[in-house]
Amino acid sequence: MLRKSLLCAASLLFASGCGDDAGSSEDTFRDGLPSKEMMQVKAPKEDGQGLTSSGPSAMFGQGQKSEYYQATVNAAVTVNGGTAWVLTLIEQIVKHPPTTLEENKAVWGPHTDALSPTTWRLTVTKSGDASFSWVLDGKAKVDPDSAFKAVLSGAQTVTVDADGERQRGYGSGELFIDWDAAHGLPDADLKNVGTAEIRYSRLNATAETTVEADFRQVRDEKNPERRMDGDYRYKATSTGGELDFAFRQDIDKDSQRTALERVSIKSRWTATGAGRADVRVSEGDLKAPATFNECWDANFLSTYFQFAADVTLGYGREETACGSFTSAVYSSL
Repeated sequence: MLRKSLLCAASLLFASGCGDDAGSSEDTFRDGLPSKEMMQVKAPKEDGQGLTSSGPSAMFGQGQKSEYYQATVNAAVTVNGGTAWVLTLIEQIVKHPPTTLEENKAVWGPHTDALSPTTWRLTVTKSGDASFSWVLDGKAKVDPDSAFKAVLSGAQTVTVDADGERQRGYGSGELFIDWDAAHGLPDADLKNVGTAEIRYSRLNATAETTVEADFRQVRDEKNPERRMDGDYRYKATSTGGELDFAFRQDIDKDSQRTALERVSIKSRWTATGAGRADVRVSEGDLKAPATFNECWDANFLSTYFQFAADVTLGYGREETACGSFTSAVYSSL
């Protein structure tokens, strides 16, 4: 499995490697790599921070756990799950000295775990005082170096302070994951398919944090035989956050109607966790777009719900139950 083999390799990766200079110049290249803090999507929670992949399911009713609060948490987990193992791997690799260290390039590897059929190599290149690019290559152990193929890659511009010093953990960049390319490697995880492109910005401790994720032709969890696309746009400040996400999925339970509908959701929340989601479903087997709106309180209990096509299903008063989110704002995705 790709993820497992990467992490196993990282645990030993380059422990035997020793660069020409084990001094502080190594940190120059570490500065150019992304961190978990720079790319984490934080869903609404009581203190406005963090998220969990588990939690109570929606109960579909006033005073019950909000359905679209939970959908927002699940969307955040999708993005974080796509990047967390990559960032953990990178962190483990660069704990060791680089195998080679040059003025504008550091290389960790090539390295092959004793029991692994795959060889890995991480290369970080410096193109300016605060500009970096990096790539993680893999190949079969028995193949020549010309067979290396990029599995992960990215670029990052690090924030520079007034004195011209790089600020590790702050900046902007992008990350590209190619699960399909990894299929040519030994012991590849064929369950992970498609690609993901992540763009992120966290310029300083108080600046707005943004994460944009585009998943292309990944496996549809509800139908493993089908591939799907998904787009996510996240923004956060000290006062709250918002997450837009859109995907195509067959949401109709009628087996005779199999066209894919387009679902777009815009969730907004305050630092207390209270929030609102506005949902639009269109195309596919629908004759006309449908909209849903839900608000929840700081305990994530549903306080307002509206289904435009059937107002009898709704409850709550928008002007009193939705806090500062008293009007609908739909995703532009």
